Amino acid sequence: MLVIRIDEDRFIFDVPDVLRQTVVDLASQLDDELEADNPNLTRLFPTAYSDDPEKDAGYQILARSELVQGRHNSLDTVIKTAEDDEVDAETLDAWMRVVNDLRLVLGTSLDVGESDNWIPAPEQEHTYAVYQWLSLLLSHIVEAQFAD
Repeated sequence: MLVIRIDEDRFIFDVPDVLRQTVVDLASQLDDELEADNPNLTRLFPTAYSDDPEKDAGYQILARSELVQGRHNSLDTVIKTAEDDEVDAETLDAWMRVVNDLRLVLGTSLDVGESDNWIPAPEQEHTYAVYQWLSLLLSHIVEAQFAD
């Protein structure tokens, strides 16, 4: 897996087809769930005012639709560019946001914590492997974005 800057605004995006398809499948599922009240999405819409539920409810009313629309746009970009072997910086930014969101959702569903000793239950091993793949892809994307 390689994500390499080739000039200021272009990147080689050499990602295995199976990982691209996994991202597309998960992105499509997330796109369908964004406006639902799914507890696995809580990390995508964190509490802004933890000490003031009323203020936080107002914030959520004002900001959530904009956050959802931004996520829909990024998800759409990723789905449309999933087969591209070269992408521009804006597209790579969308990939970064989507891969990070997918990791947050999977991590929440797996109940992954800060511990290095966390071990998935046998029925979670496949999901955890996908989580690890997404972590590696995110790392490659971020490194490419900061490369000279």
